[in-house]
Amino acid sequence: MIAELLVLFGALLLGLGLGIPVFLAMSGAAAAYTLAFWPKVPTFIVGQGFVQGLDSYNFAAIVFFFLVGEVMNAGGISQRLMRLARACVGHVRGGLSHVNILASMVFAGVSGSAAADAAAIGSVMIPAMKREGYPAAYAAAVTAASATIGPIIPPSIPLVVFGLFALTSIGKLFVAGVVPGLLMGLFLLVASYVISRRRGYPAADWAGWRELARAAGSSLLALAMPLIVVIGLVGGVATVTEVGAVATVYAIVVSTLVYRELDLGGLWQSFIRAGTDSAKVLAIISIAGLFIWIVGNMGLARALAGWVGGLTGDPLLVLAIFATALLVAGTVLEPVTILVVLVPLMIPTAQSVGIDLTQFGIVAVLATLLGLITPPVGFLIYLTAAQAGAQVHHEVRELVPFITALVLLLAALVLFPPLTLWLPGLFFG
Repeated sequence: MIAELLVLFGALLLGLGLGIPVFLAMSGAAAAYTLAFWPKVPTFIVGQGFVQGLDSYNFAAIVFFFLVGEVMNAGGISQRLMRLARACVGHVRGGLSHVNILASMVFAGVSGSAAADAAAIGSVMIPAMKREGYPAAYAAAVTAASATIGPIIPPSIPLVVFGLFALTSIGKLFVAGVVPGLLMGLFLLVASYVISRRRGYPAADWAGWRELARAAGSSLLALAMPLIVVIGLVGGVATVTEVGAVATVYAIVVSTLVYRELDLGGLWQSFIRAGTDSAKVLAIISIAGLFIWIVGNMGLARALAGWVGGLTGDPLLVLAIFATALLVAGTVLEPVTILVVLVPLMIPTAQSVGIDLTQFGIVAVLATLLGLITPPVGFLIYLTAAQAGAQVHHEVRELVPFITALVLLLAALVLFPPLTLWLPGLFFG
């Protein structure tokens, strides 16, 4: 098995290290394994693996949720949400950094994508923070850290991926993500406030209740988006794909007919961007079908279960081990790759020791998301550094307190299951 692991994952890491797109690196690794251990991989399995990787119409939900985020962002929603956030917390010391975080929390209920959040919020908030005297690296760090909230608060694309691979309720996962998502915002706000107090960052004048009411009114239709998604799933009214389709129609109607900030050209560009982003994810999921067959045939999941079982049978310790492993993996692998390659290996062990898959899903997704703001891969670091015109190593230094806050929250989610299970228990029993 050791030789097989070296060929499979060695080829994968080599491809990723060379900057090859993830799905091509995974395809190359699978091809290398197939050629090296030919009798173990029947020819028909190669084609069958690709097909079975996407053998569920629920994967269409990924396309819809990408499209929802693109349409609502192009339709002017990000500016309205930031106006609301500024009216709420702009008067607190370090106001714009708090506005950045709160805007991401609200935008998370619309998008579900960390990259979309960082691009939308960062394009407005980073220049505004720099004009107010905030260091470029700090503005970039706040934007990157707060963007990780997006894939936790519903609708969440990573939670859809986890739910489909774990064969667990996506509705439960969405509801379970609400409390941790709000706590992420709270932890980041506390870190931001402490930093702002120490450095003497400025605060804006209180906008007044009238401005707060106007900002809330202009954002009301956007704020209804997560309610549509959650109510549709919790009430059993529709599947996750059907909810995604309804949310897409709602987003188009609001952006074109109500806000009137999205024309046909902008809508077409939203379709192109959503199609490109979802194609990248679906390509990874497709090759993951073959990857998972190879790993399963190798007996790696059984070996992992035996190894962990030999260490401990305590669910809390097992979850802590897995969370730590995913944190480390996140520094070198993209979240989607981890969710479709590594997490499925852990699911049988998690179930065998009694870990609730809903709790495991939230912990796994948060642990992998932290990889977006940790070097050397850290996609959000490079995205926001480019937006801010900041040096990457300066931004990494500014990210340390925010990463620390999120790691503390991850530990709390591991130690206290009610943080993830209380709300689903309330709705689903």
